[in-house]
Amino acid sequence: MSKQLAFEIPTHGGRRKNAGRKKRLKHELAHSARERVTASTPLHITIKLKAHLPGLRTKSCLRAFKRGIQKAALKGLRVQQFAVETNHIHLLAEADENRDLTLGMASLESSIVWALRKIFGYWGEVFRSRFHLHVLRTPSEMKRALSYVLFNHSKHTGQPRFADLFSSIFEFVDLRDLAPELQLIIRPAWRETFVDALTPARAWLQRLGWKRGR
Repeated sequence: MSKQLAFEIPTHGGRRKNAGRKKRLKHELAHSARERVTASTPLHITIKLKAHLPGLRTKSCLRAFKRGIQKAALKGLRVQQFAVETNHIHLLAEADENRDLTLGMASLESSIVWALRKIFGYWGEVFRSRFHLHVLRTPSEMKRALSYVLFNHSKHTGQPRFADLFSSIFEFVDLRDLAPELQLIIRPAWRETFVDALTPARAWLQRLGWKRGR
Protein backbone atom coordinates (compact mmCIF):
# COMPACT_ATOMS: atom_id res chain seq x y z
CA MET A 1 0.00 0.00 0.00
CA SER A 2 1.19 3.51 -0.73
CA LYS A 3 2.07 5.61 2.32
CA GLN A 4 -0.25 8.49 3.13
CA LEU A 5 1.49 11.87 2.95
CA ALA A 6 1.03 14.47 5.68
CA PHE A 7 0.30 18.02 4.70
CA GLU A 8 -0.24 21.25 6.62
CA ILE A 9 -3.59 22.96 6.59
CA PRO A 10 -3.31 26.78 6.44
CA THR A 11 -4.77 28.36 9.54
CA HIS A 12 -5.45 31.88 10.71
CA GLY A 13 -4.25 33.21 14.06
CA GLY A 14 -1.99 31.43 16.50
CA ARG A 15 1.68 32.02 17.14
CA ARG A 16 3.74 33.12 14.18
CA LYS A 17 7.48 32.72 13.79
CA ASN A 18 9.47 35.78 14.98
CA ALA A 19 6.27 37.44 16.19
CA GLY A 20 5.96 39.52 19.34
CA ARG A 21 8.25 41.98 21.08
CA LYS A 22 11.94 41.47 20.29
CA LYS A 23 14.26 40.46 23.11
CA ARG A 24 15.96 43.37 24.83
CA LEU A 25 19.73 43.53 24.53
CA LYS A 26 21.78 43.77 27.72
CA HIS A 27 22.59 47.46 27.26
CA GLU A 28 18.99 48.47 26.52
CA LEU A 29 16.71 49.85 29.22
CA ALA A 30 13.51 48.05 30.10
CA HIS A 31 10.33 49.93 29.21
CA SER A 32 9.23 50.27 32.80
CA ALA A 33 7.38 53.29 34.13
CA ARG A 34 9.52 56.37 34.61
CA GLU A 35 10.18 57.80 38.05
CA ARG A 36 7.83 60.63 38.94
CA VAL A 37 9.21 64.02 37.95
CA THR A 38 8.40 67.23 39.84
CA ALA A 39 9.70 70.79 39.78
CA SER A 40 11.54 70.23 43.09
CA THR A 41 13.44 67.09 42.00
CA PRO A 42 16.44 67.72 39.70
CA LEU A 43 17.19 65.08 37.07
CA HIS A 44 20.36 63.33 35.98
CA ILE A 45 19.78 62.21 32.39
CA THR A 46 22.13 60.10 30.26
CA ILE A 47 21.79 59.79 26.49
CA LYS A 48 23.76 56.95 24.90
CA LEU A 49 24.58 56.83 21.20
CA LYS A 50 25.62 53.92 19.01
CA ALA A 51 29.31 53.17 19.43
CA HIS A 52 30.17 53.37 15.73
CA LEU A 53 28.90 56.94 15.26
CA PRO A 54 31.20 59.91 14.60
CA GLY A 55 32.35 61.48 17.87
CA LEU A 56 30.27 64.31 19.35
CA ARG A 57 33.24 66.24 20.75
CA THR A 58 33.56 68.70 17.88
CA LYS A 59 32.78 72.42 17.69
CA SER A 60 29.97 71.84 15.19
CA CYS A 61 28.29 69.20 17.34
CA LEU A 62 28.61 71.36 20.45
CA ARG A 63 26.89 74.27 18.71
CA ALA A 64 24.13 71.95 17.48
CA PHE A 65 23.74 70.60 21.02
CA LYS A 66 23.42 74.17 22.29
CA ARG A 67 20.57 74.85 19.88
CA GLY A 68 19.02 71.55 20.94
CA ILE A 69 18.83 72.43 24.63
CA GLN A 70 17.40 75.85 23.75
CA LYS A 71 14.60 74.13 21.83
CA ALA A 72 14.10 71.60 24.64
CA ALA A 73 13.52 74.48 27.08
CA LEU A 74 10.57 75.58 24.97
CA LYS A 75 9.06 72.12 25.50
CA GLY A 76 9.53 72.20 29.27
CA LEU A 77 12.95 70.58 29.83
CA ARG A 78 15.34 73.06 31.46
CA VAL A 79 19.03 72.11 31.32
CA GLN A 80 21.43 73.48 33.95
CA GLN A 81 24.62 71.45 33.48
CA PHE A 82 25.99 69.03 30.88
CA ALA A 83 28.96 67.00 29.67
CA VAL A 84 29.29 65.91 26.05
CA GLU A 85 31.41 62.79 25.55
CA THR A 86 32.28 60.94 22.35
CA ASN A 87 29.20 58.69 22.33
CA HIS A 88 27.10 59.82 25.28
CA ILE A 89 25.82 62.96 26.98
CA HIS A 90 25.10 63.70 30.63
CA LEU A 91 22.55 66.33 31.65
CA LEU A 92 21.46 67.86 34.92
CA ALA A 93 18.03 69.29 34.28
CA GLU A 94 14.61 70.13 35.67
CA ALA A 95 11.06 69.66 34.44
CA ASP A 96 7.73 70.36 36.11
CA GLU A 97 6.27 66.96 35.23
CA ASN A 98 6.91 63.79 33.24
CA ARG A 99 5.18 65.13 30.14
CA ASP A 100 7.59 68.09 29.98
CA LEU A 101 10.52 65.69 30.33
CA THR A 102 9.23 63.48 27.51
CA LEU A 103 8.54 66.34 25.10
CA GLY A 104 11.80 68.09 25.91
CA MET A 105 13.90 64.96 25.45
CA ALA A 106 12.15 64.16 22.17
CA SER A 107 13.07 67.63 20.94
CA LEU A 108 16.68 67.36 22.11
CA GLU A 109 17.21 63.90 20.63
CA SER A 110 15.72 65.12 17.35
CA SER A 111 18.29 67.92 17.32
CA ILE A 112 21.11 65.41 17.87
CA VAL A 113 19.89 63.27 14.98
CA TRP A 114 19.61 66.34 12.74
CA ALA A 115 23.15 67.43 13.64
CA LEU A 116 24.66 64.03 12.82
CA ARG A 117 22.89 64.01 9.48
CA LYS A 118 23.90 67.55 8.55
CA ILE A 119 27.48 67.50 9.86
CA PHE A 120 28.52 63.93 9.06
CA GLY A 121 25.91 62.78 6.54
CA TYR A 122 24.95 59.90 8.85
CA TRP A 123 21.48 58.41 8.28
CA GLY A 124 21.49 55.23 10.38
CA GLU A 125 20.24 54.52 13.89
CA VAL A 126 21.58 56.94 16.47
CA PHE A 127 20.58 55.95 20.02
CA ARG A 128 21.57 52.75 21.81
CA SER A 129 18.45 52.82 23.97
CA ARG A 130 16.00 55.31 25.41
CA PHE A 131 17.55 57.82 27.77
CA HIS A 132 18.38 56.86 31.34
CA LEU A 133 16.81 58.90 34.13
CA HIS A 134 17.83 59.29 37.78
CA VAL A 135 15.69 61.58 39.92
CA LEU A 136 17.86 63.31 42.53
CA ARG A 137 16.27 63.58 45.96
CA THR A 138 18.97 64.35 48.56
CA PRO A 139 21.77 66.94 48.94
CA SER A 140 24.42 64.20 48.74
CA GLU A 141 22.91 62.76 45.54
CA MET A 142 22.86 66.21 44.02
CA LYS A 143 26.46 66.98 44.97
CA ARG A 144 27.71 63.67 43.59
CA ALA A 145 25.78 64.25 40.37
CA LEU A 146 27.29 67.72 39.92
CA SER A 147 30.79 66.37 40.40
CA TYR A 148 30.13 63.39 38.14
CA VAL A 149 28.77 65.47 35.27
CA LEU A 150 31.13 68.46 35.39
CA PHE A 151 34.22 66.26 35.69
CA ASN A 152 33.00 63.41 33.53
CA HIS A 153 35.76 63.70 30.96
CA SER A 154 38.39 63.58 33.70
CA LYS A 155 36.81 60.34 34.88
CA HIS A 156 36.96 58.80 31.39
CA THR A 157 40.55 59.88 30.72
CA GLY A 158 41.86 59.03 34.18
CA GLN A 159 43.34 62.53 34.64
CA PRO A 160 43.07 64.82 37.67
CA ARG A 161 39.94 66.96 37.58
CA PHE A 162 40.12 69.75 35.02
CA ALA A 163 37.82 72.16 33.19
CA ASP A 164 36.51 70.43 30.08
CA LEU A 165 35.55 72.55 27.07
CA PHE A 166 32.70 70.17 26.27
CA SER A 167 30.99 70.65 29.62
CA SER A 168 29.19 73.51 31.36
CA ILE A 169 31.91 73.97 33.98
CA PHE A 170 32.74 77.51 32.80
CA GLU A 171 29.13 78.53 33.53
CA PHE A 172 29.05 76.92 36.99
CA VAL A 173 29.37 79.81 39.44
CA ASP A 174 29.86 77.70 42.59
CA LEU A 175 32.88 75.75 41.35
CA ARG A 176 35.00 76.89 44.30
CA ASP A 177 32.61 75.12 46.68
CA LEU A 178 32.48 71.95 44.59
CA ALA A 179 36.17 71.69 43.70
CA PRO A 180 38.38 73.90 45.93
CA GLU A 181 41.50 72.70 44.12
CA LEU A 182 40.30 74.43 40.94
CA GLN A 183 40.12 77.98 42.27
CA LEU A 184 41.76 79.32 39.13
CA ILE A 185 40.61 78.18 35.68
CA ILE A 186 42.53 79.30 32.63
CA ARG A 187 39.91 80.24 30.08
CA PRO A 188 40.88 78.98 26.62
CA ALA A 189 41.01 81.08 23.47
CA TRP A 190 38.00 79.22 22.11
CA ARG A 191 35.00 78.00 23.99
CA GLU A 192 31.31 77.91 23.18
CA THR A 193 29.45 80.02 25.72
CA PHE A 194 26.21 78.54 27.06
CA VAL A 195 25.06 81.48 29.18
CA ASP A 196 22.08 82.07 26.90
CA ALA A 197 21.21 78.36 26.63
CA LEU A 198 21.37 77.00 30.18
CA THR A 199 18.44 77.73 32.49
CA PRO A 200 19.10 78.83 36.09
CA ALA A 201 18.15 76.17 38.61
CA ARG A 202 14.83 76.55 40.38
CA ALA A 203 14.94 73.50 42.65
CA TRP A 204 16.44 74.11 46.10
CA LEU A 205 18.60 70.99 45.82
CA GLN A 206 20.36 72.32 42.77
CA ARG A 207 20.60 75.96 43.91
CA LEU A 208 21.75 75.52 47.51
CA GLY A 209 20.90 72.11 48.92
CA TRP A 210 23.85 70.27 47.36
CA LYS A 211 26.25 72.28 49.54
CA ARG A 212 24.95 70.30 52.52
CA GLY A 213 25.78 67.00 50.85
CA ARG A 214 28.75 64.74 51.43
